[in-house]
Amino acid sequence: MDARVAKALARFDGLATRAQLMRYGCTDHEIRVFIESGAARIVRRSWLATEEAPSDAVRAVELGGILGGESALRSMGVWVSHETGLCIAAPRTASRLPELREGEYRVHPSTFVWPEGIRWRMGVVDALLVLATRVTAVHLIASIDSALHTGVLSARELDALCARLPGRLRFVRALVDRHSESGIESIFRVGATGQGWHVQIQVAIPGMGRVDHVVNGWLIVETDGDAFHSTRAQRAKDRARDAAAVRMGMRSHRFGHDQIMDDLDGCIAMVADILAAGRPFVPDARREAQARRRS
Repeated sequence: MDARVAKALARFDGLATRAQLMRYGCTDHEIRVFIESGAARIVRRSWLATEEAPSDAVRAVELGGILGGESALRSMGVWVSHETGLCIAAPRTASRLPELREGEYRVHPSTFVWPEGIRWRMGVVDALLVLATRVTAVHLIASIDSALHTGVLSARELDALCARLPGRLRFVRALVDRHSESGIESIFRVGATGQGWHVQIQVAIPGMGRVDHVVNGWLIVETDGDAFHSTRAQRAKDRARDAAAVRMGMRSHRFGHDQIMDDLDGCIAMVADILAAGRPFVPDARREAQARRRS
């Protein structure tokens, strides 16, 4: 097994074209020996894959394309609201493509560009453009937030993305926020901002730590992902934080993942009701102590 080929393939996460390997310095003989050793297999003519290669990416190559849209984004660690299947991006000129299985679909972007570096998935801008055709604007914003927060999408790429979005979606540029730490945070933030409320995210509050959102300066809204708020210890911590909010003259309300994803309008209506009730009254501590002494 040739170490140079192994190192080159590892550079591309175990899946690369012969041309990529040769540009990396591997010779045709070294590649052939590497394949004959059983360390890699040929995938659709010119691609080589090791056992470490992502299975979805290998499948996309077998189908004559690369990972696109939601599948490419997930492979980068970007949050996507719904999983609707394996997305394979292929050039419009591609012919004699293998049949798809259930749960797979193809997209044929009008400007298909083979990415540099890892070639088995679309670049982040192209993948987000594909996603924009399949999700609502709010969910697209949540994915853009995630790409920014994780560093997958740069500020320059964000500008390039927004310049290529359809006119009806250009408004998303003003609503993205790299500080959102989860998709459901982004979805709630966009919905709440749309009501004209003042929404702050990831706010540090003395005695409580960071909270997901503060609406209109006094209502704390936490959007709880199931993975981080399901244990008894975490629930007890959440209750203690809620109590601390009350003592500071604030109010705290929590929404679960499914509430945000399945009934955002209902969540926004609940927040509107809480805000309409007004900020909790906290009596001055000195007056409270005097009243106790008089009694």
